[in-house]
Amino acid sequence: MKKHQRETILISFLNEKEKYKKLAEYIVQLIQEDPSSPKESLHTIIYRIKDELRLIEKINRLNKELQAGVLSITEKNYPARVGDLLGVRIICLRLSDIEKVESYLKLLSEEDILSFVKGPDQKRSFILPVSPDDSIPDDIDLRYSGYSSIHYLIELGENSDAPPGLKGLQFELQLRTILEEAWSEIDHKYRYVRSRIGLNLPEHIHMGFYNLSAYLQVAALQAEYLCRLAEAYSLKRIAKVNGIARISLGDEFSSTDMDKDEACRKLSSSEIEKSLKKILRFKFTPRTLSYIEKRLGDVNSEEKPHKTLQKLLTKNRLLEFKSIFQEILNIGPFANAKERNVDVINALNFGIFYELQGKRVAQEGLRAVLRWRKDRSIC
Repeated sequence: MKKHQRETILISFLNEKEKYKKLAEYIVQLIQEDPSSPKESLHTIIYRIKDELRLIEKINRLNKELQAGVLSITEKNYPARVGDLLGVRIICLRLSDIEKVESYLKLLSEEDILSFVKGPDQKRSFILPVSPDDSIPDDIDLRYSGYSSIHYLIELGENSDAPPGLKGLQFELQLRTILEEAWSEIDHKYRYVRSRIGLNLPEHIHMGFYNLSAYLQVAALQAEYLCRLAEAYSLKRIAKVNGIARISLGDEFSSTDMDKDEACRKLSSSEIEKSLKKILRFKFTPRTLSYIEKRLGDVNSEEKPHKTLQKLLTKNRLLEFKSIFQEILNIGPFANAKERNVDVINALNFGIFYELQGKRVAQEGLRAVLRWRKDRSIC
């Protein structure tokens, strides 16, 4: 790359860096503060903006790899051609947490809050082709699986409420477990960096890092297995205390138990959707329904979901909710289509607090939440 072209790219990137920082902060805030995000599955969310020297190195490398006739990367097209100028990483504790976060990201895509430009791409994950409930076969290949993550190339969708100027910027989102993160950090610092500057490490050191990857693959499966056992035991104890005969779990999950749970969840979601449409008379997103189902589970009611909703969202409580909403935001709830699902979540939480903590706590809690919404919209 010529000096003038390199300088032009660097000056352009330095001028754009603040936008990428704002985009990163928006994405982290979106996931952490969204009531429907699977917070129990999130361990850490971090981000990094590409170093200037690494950017030039990558552009030089990519230009060398491009076939003849393919447009090279220049100061005009590098933001679209180098997709990881911003990298956001979501780190989960368990393998099953990965699936929950993937489902959540898919819902954001379906609502056009995020737009998947590319992916998800599996990067040699620690997830092995065996069930966490099964023992590891003796003949399975546990040799080095290499760098691992699930990668997305993403930009903001039309329905995102991001600050102006951020739409159209691409970023890479990585999804991995904490064990994958541990291996990656160790490998990068002690093997990759040295290999990158041309230091030829002995083969036995490379193999040692490869073996460490394999050990962590097994550890990830064992961790998932132990977590499932702990969850099953907890459910069994709850069932015994509450005298709920329909829950019958042994020491391990069976596929039949899991199929039944899935069927119950689908039935529950259908009941919730019908009941909400009857009370509020409009349709909700799958993400909102998922959150409401989870919140109703937190209430721990033995009633059917539609009965619980009718108790929480009475006519008088909805009138109180609308009055406080108007007081703080100077508009009525459910009027703005983009904000409607958030309004439903606020109304549900108001009803839950009203039921469990009383009228005064519910009213002041709602005012605090709506003031926060108002301040955020001004910012």
